[in-house]
Amino acid sequence: MPSTVHTTARATTHARLTNLPILFDTLALDTLPIDVQQQIARIDACLPQTQCGLCDHPDGCLPYAAAIVMDGEPYNKCVPGGQPVTDAIAQIIAPNALVNLSDSISHDKERLIAAPSKWSIDNTSQRPQEVRAIIREDDCIGCTKCIPACPVDAIVGTGKHMHTIFTDLCTGCELCIAPCPVDCIDLVIIERELTISEREQEQDDLRQRYHTHLKRVTEQLADSSNAKPVVSMVEAKLNNATSQMLDISEQQAKDTIAAAKLRSKIKRLEKQLSVRENSVKQAELETLQAELAQL
Repeated sequence: MPSTVHTTARATTHARLTNLPILFDTLALDTLPIDVQQQIARIDACLPQTQCGLCDHPDGCLPYAAAIVMDGEPYNKCVPGGQPVTDAIAQIIAPNALVNLSDSISHDKERLIAAPSKWSIDNTSQRPQEVRAIIREDDCIGCTKCIPACPVDAIVGTGKHMHTIFTDLCTGCELCIAPCPVDCIDLVIIERELTISEREQEQDDLRQRYHTHLKRVTEQLADSSNAKPVVSMVEAKLNNATSQMLDISEQQAKDTIAAAKLRSKIKRLEKQLSVRENSVKQAELETLQAELAQL
């Protein structure tokens, strides 16, 4: 039986800590002893997966879990998880240290108090009240700055058009608030009750959405034809990680910039020609397309 349990634990850890986005390569989790990996995986599973960065780890919940185990970082820094998550992590780190968490008198010294939240505590969950972001669509100018800030791709919209947040996907991380230049995003409190299994399922879904987001952004950054600017801290870290894997020469960098300019001119000419034919502009378009093909 013990060998079966060990094998199952190893398989669970392997599934959670492998095939991770490049952002987490610096953690070198696959080089750690299996018991350390197991502890990190269990703590990561406890965290709410909001990827909010309030624990001082802007790159998400997993790096915080790793820091708790590998660096001895305080385990009470998860703001949205509140006291329930802090206590759950404490049980993973030292299962025998807190015999009875409800006995606050005899265990005050061992029990860390969760980092405070600006939101009041929900009486049912004992966590800070959950919030969701909502865009005041009449005030939205379509700047797109909130879109890359969302760690789970819950915001949709295009340039100069109204944006919308899928409330069911929003984690309440509040990361979209700061980039908005017109302050048109509001936070609203939601009330709900989740079973343990429902919360675990939701956290797993959010984790998968975040990892999908990271992998997609990594592909964009590695694509030499991508002209989108890096606008978030996580994107900056991904950009650095991606650059280390690529051997980009000065000429390649110049070609990338030139290609972006050519595509912009081509799109403008194509739009003009779709409205009215013009032989001179058609010839210019063909010349630009040839130049782009050479790059």
